[in-house]
Amino acid sequence: MATLNTVTSSTRPASPTAGEAYFETDTNKIIVYNGTTWTEIVSDGTLGSSFSNAYNVELDGVDDYATISSTFSALSGNKSITGWFYFDSTTSQTIFAKVGASSFSHEGWLLLTATNIRFRVGSTRHIFTVPALSTGTWYHLAVTGDGTDLKLYINGVQQGGTKVDGDWSIGEFFKTQIHYHFNGYVDEIGLWTGTTLSSSDVLAIANLGAASGDKAVDLSTYTGLTHWWRFGDGDTSPTVSDNVGSNDMTLINSPTFVTQIP
Repeated sequence: MATLNTVTSSTRPASPTAGEAYFETDTNKIIVYNGTTWTEIVSDGTLGSSFSNAYNVELDGVDDYATISSTFSALSGNKSITGWFYFDSTTSQTIFAKVGASSFSHEGWLLLTATNIRFRVGSTRHIFTVPALSTGTWYHLAVTGDGTDLKLYINGVQQGGTKVDGDWSIGEFFKTQIHYHFNGYVDEIGLWTGTTLSSSDVLAIANLGAASGDKAVDLSTYTGLTHWWRFGDGDTSPTVSDNVGSNDMTLINSPTFVTQIP
């Protein structure tokens, strides 16, 4: 009968390769390295970790949104943004944009139809063709740029081809025009302002979050994270704390923290 090699939580290999697995004698966990981080399986067969995610924020699609305390000007060079989104509607949804923008010329991340996601960098608005998105389902979305290539990922898989990157001008979280407010749930937004996540990192974040059942991924384990908003975990409404930087969000029009975690 095959057996696993044993380690303790303090003697995990420092430079493991993807696929290495051990039994941790002091915690009774099976640990498997996925190439980026350790996945932990406790002795009763469920995924285990000291890190958890119990809350997200629900936005009503009418007037709810969140603002960031400091406006981000152009983000040049390497940058990435990731997050979990659950759509109650897939029509005219603003995901990330300058607050108060009055036309589609604003910089930002837009879901306009069920077949494309639009992201504007500099003077160019890129249209990514994506599979039809459904309501009532959590999606992990990510955009990465390195100053040359701009890529969009859904659930860790690149969609719509590679576009030409430029400077991102990211301001507030949601656009204030009523019919473009997000309708659904938002959770675990990470922003990397000097780092371009690799495709393997994006896939690992999406897969680990999906596998955990509560979207629990400690984003701080990924190099270069500069801002991280968890939407309810450790937060007191109306403030959404920045767990890495100093740019807290403020919830506008009383959106609520909920436990709609599949």
